[in-house]
Amino acid sequence: MEGIILGNRYQLMDKIGSGGMAYVYKALDQTLDRIVAIKILKEEFLDDEEFVGRFHAEAQSVAKLSNPNIVGVFDVALEEKYHYIVMEYIEGVTLSDYIKDKKVLSDEEAMSIAIQICKALVHAHENNIVHRDIKPHNILLAKDGVVKVTDFGIAKATSNKTLTLSGRTIGSVHYFSPEQARGGFVDHRTDLYSLGCVIYEMVTGRLPYEGETPVVVAVKHIQEPVKDPTLQNKYITEDTKNIVMKAMAKSVDERYQSATEFLANIEAHMKGKELPNNFNLSLDFIKETDNMKNVGNVTRDFTPIKVTKEKGEEYDFSLSKNRRKKHTFSKLLAIFSAMLLILLLSFYGVKELITTIIPEIEEYEVGNYVNLYYDDIKDKLESEFDIIVEKREINNEEYIEGIIIEQSIASGIKFKEGGFNKIIFTVSLGPELIEIQDFTSFDYRIANHDLTELGLIITKEEVMSDIVDKGGIVRTDPEAGMMVAPGTAITVYVSLGPNLDEVEVPDFLGMNQTEFFQAANDANLIVGSIFPSNLQSLTALIIEQYPLAGEFVYESSEVHVKFQEENVEGDRILIDYLIIPANIDELEGSIKVYIEIKPTDTLRYEMIYNQNHEKSELPITVVIPIPIDGKTTLKVIFNNVYTEITELLYEDYKEEEPIIDPPPEESQPAPTPTPDTTGGT
Repeated sequence: MEGIILGNRYQLMDKIGSGGMAYVYKALDQTLDRIVAIKILKEEFLDDEEFVGRFHAEAQSVAKLSNPNIVGVFDVALEEKYHYIVMEYIEGVTLSDYIKDKKVLSDEEAMSIAIQICKALVHAHENNIVHRDIKPHNILLAKDGVVKVTDFGIAKATSNKTLTLSGRTIGSVHYFSPEQARGGFVDHRTDLYSLGCVIYEMVTGRLPYEGETPVVVAVKHIQEPVKDPTLQNKYITEDTKNIVMKAMAKSVDERYQSATEFLANIEAHMKGKELPNNFNLSLDFIKETDNMKNVGNVTRDFTPIKVTKEKGEEYDFSLSKNRRKKHTFSKLLAIFSAMLLILLLSFYGVKELITTIIPEIEEYEVGNYVNLYYDDIKDKLESEFDIIVEKREINNEEYIEGIIIEQSIASGIKFKEGGFNKIIFTVSLGPELIEIQDFTSFDYRIANHDLTELGLIITKEEVMSDIVDKGGIVRTDPEAGMMVAPGTAITVYVSLGPNLDEVEVPDFLGMNQTEFFQAANDANLIVGSIFPSNLQSLTALIIEQYPLAGEFVYESSEVHVKFQEENVEGDRILIDYLIIPANIDELEGSIKVYIEIKPTDTLRYEMIYNQNHEKSELPITVVIPIPIDGKTTLKVIFNNVYTEITELLYEDYKEEEPIIDPPPEESQPAPTPTPDTTGGT
């Protein structure tokens, strides 16, 4: 439907939601040049004139609501093929997705959200609008921190017709009030019970009631007391617990009697506390959750049950008007048949009559159809015993597409010929497939995080690339745009940079700065660190280099050198110092050891060591100079990340034999240890 223009005004752009009763589209209001959300009623409801009439009447009623915490309804319209509602477009996420992301909300954040929901309900109830489907999926959290309640129109229109449509109850069973679960009368206090369920989920991270089927959950709402939320989260305050327990009271008379009372209780509880006015919505989180993603989601359907003392649970199938007429006709027919039977008994024996006129009623015993193909079972049941067969489809990772997962009638139950025989199968759509995103040029860590979150198994492969910078992603296998199931293995190819040639490192020892720069350029190498960094003299000569002369490295690799020091004042002692990282157990593979010193006689940092070592080669020993009556600051960096800084005091090592520098005119650089190229200690 994308591209269609409704009412010569609203151009549909993208489908952003889908539910049992409606689709939701992002659209452009061409008249006011603004983005809106449009909810379009599904075709199967168009023939129900009563439902459509109430849908429009209630939507128009909700359109009159004006509150910052309610998603605004701008227009309600009817065209030849479309019934639709034009609503405010909210940029943000649903509370459902927010809870999934944060797991458990703090008291302050949960109550900040609850206060705004309460304000929406106060306004709606004052205008005689009852929502009837308060749940996290219908609560939107805008980027500016405002909470918006949506889906008033659909809920009200549905509830005014009846609590059920085609044998299904409208509303989310996990947030049902007991009166909703029983199919009884509901009023504004139903919304307050549902809000209590929402707060319970926010502060515990769990639903108040869970079960294998919606029916089980509904019965628990009716019969079982709610579990103390402090047993789920020990950090919940006593006031929060009491608010939740009162809101979720089984009896409507024991709950809050109005949204105003509910709101006042929460505000009194949070008085003096600082409430957050925005939400922790990272850009990644918003990206993964499309705007108004779940606005159109319909709640789970279930068939209600009735309980009798004699028969326990039975499936509740209401009789239509036509079936009631048939039932009356059947009674008259039965009376007539009885009179005819009396006449026949005078001519035939009882045994002969029964066998000839009253044949035995056939029965069909329901089997266990789980793990079988739905199409095969449907054909069998409909053709052999005239059983009404329906299906509900869901994604499932354990069953392939078309396989039956559940059945509404248990095996062993017997259907009688001529009765209302119906069975509903839950059928697998197979795993919910995931589309591989185009990660070209992305950092590998981003792709690894996003793909792992989707349940995919990641393998990293490094390849040369003249196009993608080092560390960026070249491609994936399966490639971008492919649809895969959770658990699929995906290979991510990461760039090592251009396909460079190896070059032999020249011998730079004894060169001055000018000679070094030219030699490095000729060898296609890059000048790296120079020590001392504030070297002024053009005649100073290189006394150390890394990598060492004769080693082979890739083109454009960096070369680090050290020139002889000039004008070193005072005397020094030399000590042997043991180097080993404190977190050595956490380090893996090759470990880069980089050492700088800053003696008090020069007060500048200089590199004395820069080499890679395997973990088995550590510790190493280096020679450190310490000025007499001074100190040397030692900085050791492992793998360019982990840093250890130590101060070596002359007082602690003065027993060592001092080395006296010669007169300035004959000064030579202090002995500097030659880097260990063998990896030994």
